[in-house]
Amino acid sequence: MHIVITDSGLGGLSVCAHLIHLLKNYSVPENSDQISFNIKISYINAVPSNDKGYNKMSGMKEQIKTFEKIISNSVRLLSPDNIFVACGTLSVLLDNLALRADKSFKINGIVNIGIQLLVKKLKTNPGAKAIIMATPTTINNKTFHKELLNNGISENQIVEQSCPNLANEISNDPVGVVVGKQIKHWVKNSLKKFNGTTKDHLIIFLGCTHYGYHENIFKMAFINEGFQKITVLNPNYTAAEKLKNYVLDNQIKNLVFKNRFLIKFLSPYEIPENEIITLNKLITPISPETSKALKNPKIVPELLND
Repeated sequence: MHIVITDSGLGGLSVCAHLIHLLKNYSVPENSDQISFNIKISYINAVPSNDKGYNKMSGMKEQIKTFEKIISNSVRLLSPDNIFVACGTLSVLLDNLALRADKSFKINGIVNIGIQLLVKKLKTNPGAKAIIMATPTTINNKTFHKELLNNGISENQIVEQSCPNLANEISNDPVGVVVGKQIKHWVKNSLKKFNGTTKDHLIIFLGCTHYGYHENIFKMAFINEGFQKITVLNPNYTAAEKLKNYVLDNQIKNLVFKNRFLIKFLSPYEIPENEIITLNKLITPISPETSKALKNPKIVPELLND
């Protein structure tokens, strides 16, 4: 079995790390090439270059073309059974990919998981209000807004806040000082759109996988604004749980579980040292194996082949 986890950067490593942490209850991870491994996890950084992220592209047409190219090359090079898009920005592009018609592999995104979490929580707490913190691409796409309304959630229960460049700042701030200030800034901005009081139950949805690394800072920022009843929804955990169940169900079904798996980190370009330092600090407590893979990347420029 070969699972690919991909993101427009390194935020999705959180999903990868949590998945490996869960699988350790069932298997012993390794980072060396051995043909006996029956579970392979490849993390693919789907950004074309260090200075050309998706939120800096000219528009959706360029985003779709770039992402489709990387997914197509990933399928050609790796032959995965399952591709999981651990990225809000890229998940909202999935319906536009021609590759969705290819039945040789499964491909799903984290946005659908997030929508399910939000709908369930808001229906369980009809008096609550949701604040969705996400990237400009995710917010501008309106996927969350449309799906929540389609599921019977009231318009006045939804606040959406775009956080430009926050994901990049999270990847480049090992201490977290700059990130803390930026999160407070975007929290204050979100509350300018908020039609309620500090007595309301707030459901804070982290709509970018990077944001999950600092969910406590988000929560404290809202507490410092006077809110006490706060629920933070981090879909990274649920995504990892679903992938774990997929792995275990498949292995039990095929009776080939060998208690070991291989982890690889692939990128079309070399990751800057500062990002590696920052992400290792964030993911090592969850999964040292994921950190080791990040520190020993496989640079694959062929991911960008036309």
